[in-house]
Amino acid sequence: MTEPLGTDLITAALSRACTSSFESALQVRSTLLTNTIAYAARLIRDVLPTAAAITVDTEENELHEVRDAEGKTLWWAPASVGHVFNDTLVDDVDDLFRQAIPFGGLVGAGWGISDKGLPYRDVKLPEPPPAKRHARAYANHEGVVCHVHADLVAADVSSFTLVDPEGQPMSETRDRVRAAITNAGYAWPTGELTVGLHGTERPGPATDLAIACAVLAVTGDIDPLALKRTILLGELGLDGRVRAPGVRFRYADICGAYRRVIVAASTTPAGAAYPVPGGGSLHAVSDLRQVLDVLAQPAPVVPAADDRPQGTPGENAGNCAQCGRLLIWDASGKRVNDEWGEYLCYGPRPEGARSTVHVLAAPKAAEAQN
Repeated sequence: MTEPLGTDLITAALSRACTSSFESALQVRSTLLTNTIAYAARLIRDVLPTAAAITVDTEENELHEVRDAEGKTLWWAPASVGHVFNDTLVDDVDDLFRQAIPFGGLVGAGWGISDKGLPYRDVKLPEPPPAKRHARAYANHEGVVCHVHADLVAADVSSFTLVDPEGQPMSETRDRVRAAITNAGYAWPTGELTVGLHGTERPGPATDLAIACAVLAVTGDIDPLALKRTILLGELGLDGRVRAPGVRFRYADICGAYRRVIVAASTTPAGAAYPVPGGGSLHAVSDLRQVLDVLAQPAPVVPAADDRPQGTPGENAGNCAQCGRLLIWDASGKRVNDEWGEYLCYGPRPEGARSTVHVLAAPKAAEAQN
């Protein structure tokens, strides 16, 4: 809308207000249609999970047809007796269209004219969210590797649950990690987010960085594979900065499974606190964005070990000399894991056991590496 020449101040202000309201209404209308289709898609896929597109009768404001990604018709009006997409479900979808279509804006929302012609319009359904996203990250607390498991599932109400190895809530850590991620400029995920820690009885602030990276992995900001063979150590500030965790460990104790350590730049002297053997790498970072830059680089390749036991994939390799679990040769025939497919040994172990990976009870015991 344009203001005529010579318009007085009050008229000009009303004109601008009207323009702003008009633009807001267009945006709200677009959002209404987007949300209507998303909701309709959810209702339809509850019984027709392969549904990918629909045809709507915009004169009667009713659903006309449902098709899969190959164009095969899954349902068409009127509903057949005994069809899984019954009259009650169809009525629920039709009610949505009866409320939304009168507001118009169908062309702008991408509702194309069907091959049948008007009043039929074709609408592509939004891609369904993945059922579940999973990621793991690793920290080290008091010489014990701490595993951080993150799971994100679609949910109508978003939530974030963080628990320690005993299943107890970690409220302060949860709030600190969430603030650090959002203040660093990353979007907080929608859905039901659950993060659990395993392998250490008393997790401390040193696990903050691993928790944050596990969360960013399930959201797609980090490739989950980049977290393998990587130890993340650091307490997070509310602004996303990484602080020295106040813990020490000998890199040589875990280098069989991990080849990269990421720590706070304020750790001094980093090399003395975290000695890295040949083939490994240590990275000092000051904030979350630097952490993601490091994780975008490939991890060091683990050198081959000629004296590593050989076996037939899938066969019994004996018991772990530390935890006693049954070990099985993996697909490579060069490494072993337990019956759950886990390479790492995190308890219960006898006093004095230092390896964080399973150790073969054989004349030439070798560490299986992740």
